[in-house]
Amino acid sequence: MKTAILIGVLCFTAGCYNYNPLTTPSPEPGTYVAVTLNDAGSDELARYLGPSIFVVRGRYLGPSDRGLLVSVTAVETKRGVGYPWEGETVTLPTDAIASMDVRRISKGRSLLLASLGAGGVVATTLAFSLLGGGTQPSAGGGRPPKQ
Repeated sequence: MKTAILIGVLCFTAGCYNYNPLTTPSPEPGTYVAVTLNDAGSDELARYLGPSIFVVRGRYLGPSDRGLLVSVTAVETKRGVGYPWEGETVTLPTDAIASMDVRRISKGRSLLLASLGAGGVVATTLAFSLLGGGTQPSAGGGRPPKQ
């Protein structure tokens, strides 16, 4: 039973996420963001992020006097090639940013994932209970006594 609960919790917490356009002037600190750079910003930040970086993903830390502070978890080139980062803090100048999206949980996808996980647990439990439902041997066993 504990295993079934653990699997259910893992399915729920895994969830699925979408990136949606920012609807407020700035996100809350700690929010995961995807910042799309403009061409000038990509060129300006090439020495910090790498050449041809188009999207910066990470956790928004807050504003600074030079731009936005982001703890970078990944970057993506204009060709769509992604590279992981280890959370280094980078300042993204506001004039280098073309757009910013925030990561939000996708309720529909997460519900589907949780349902599939729960269904798998139920199906596995039923399969093992149907296959292992034999009777126990009687306590004496062996040969019948001679007459």
